[in-house]
Amino acid sequence: MPTAAKPATTTATLAMPPAPVVPLPRGARVLIIRLSALGDVLFGLETVAALATARPDVQIDFLVEDRFASLLQGHPQLANVHVYPRQTKWKIPAHLLSLRRTKYDAVLDLHGILKSVVHVVAARAVRKLGFDAPGSREGSAWFYREAVPVPTPLPHRADLGYLLLERLGIRAPRTRPQLSVIEPPARLFAGLPRPLVLLHPGTSAFAAFKRWPIDRFVELARRLAARGISIAVSYGPGEIELAAPVLAAVKQARAVDGRALSLRGLAGAMQHVDVVVAADTGPLHIAAAVGAHCVALFGPKDSLRYGPRAFDQVGHEVLFADVPCRPCKLRDCVTPQCVLGLAVERVEAAVLRTLARAGA
Repeated sequence: MPTAAKPATTTATLAMPPAPVVPLPRGARVLIIRLSALGDVLFGLETVAALATARPDVQIDFLVEDRFASLLQGHPQLANVHVYPRQTKWKIPAHLLSLRRTKYDAVLDLHGILKSVVHVVAARAVRKLGFDAPGSREGSAWFYREAVPVPTPLPHRADLGYLLLERLGIRAPRTRPQLSVIEPPARLFAGLPRPLVLLHPGTSAFAAFKRWPIDRFVELARRLAARGISIAVSYGPGEIELAAPVLAAVKQARAVDGRALSLRGLAGAMQHVDVVVAADTGPLHIAAAVGAHCVALFGPKDSLRYGPRAFDQVGHEVLFADVPCRPCKLRDCVTPQCVLGLAVERVEAAVLRTLARAGA
């Protein structure tokens, strides 16, 4: 006599139901945390812009490292900027006391490391949101009251912030970040005919292996100048030796000293150029944020996650050498072929295409 089939067994675990979307109350107060680095702070300001646009009733505070706090001075969408002093020793910093005095409806941790989650724990907040792994590291997801799942592969850094906003009931389109820029002196670009291309040959010393060789910046400047294109060269602290050969190569080239202008002044200067050529570095993302069109010389990092953000139809050109080892997560490389493989002719062609698309 045939026996009845036994029910199939499985070892699969039941999927957890998605966490509920809980909108912010009217007049809510929100703290957004992104301590560093410069490009990532700008990506975080995209989250600020999206939240402020969708919910103008919300008061937004921002927590950032002291190295980048000047970028946020006078920001039109921020009520307060809390500054984390990076070199704090044993004394309890004032910004932690301020976080304890302020009651927030929500804290959004865009950074997702132990250094940022210390501030999440310290903050007085009804809701504490961050990314579940792999969107966060160092076990920080354990300290969030709402650890928001992230897709794999991970999307662009700036897009991650929109996932936290969705948990607050906000579905926002890509929104250009705002800055309180400082207009440069009128003499900075006076007398230069258009189009105007700004070259930024530097990166932080920490990321020196991402730099495109200076002799190629020199050759690019000469080629563009021979086409009647005006050249400006920007540099920050410790980068004058990188800019000097490029400035010397083109007699009419204009120096843009970021040390004197400040980050907001550099942003103001970049608003007045047609194209910015730079490596994977903070000033590249300043240029993109203020609407300059960029030719980005990428090396080891994945441009789909860290590339410049585009907010118009012209867009940016992202260039890299197609080598089998990129993208990678190395902090140094003896022969970074992903950068060294970029020929001057290829970068020149990208600048000309971008100028043409921009009508310049």
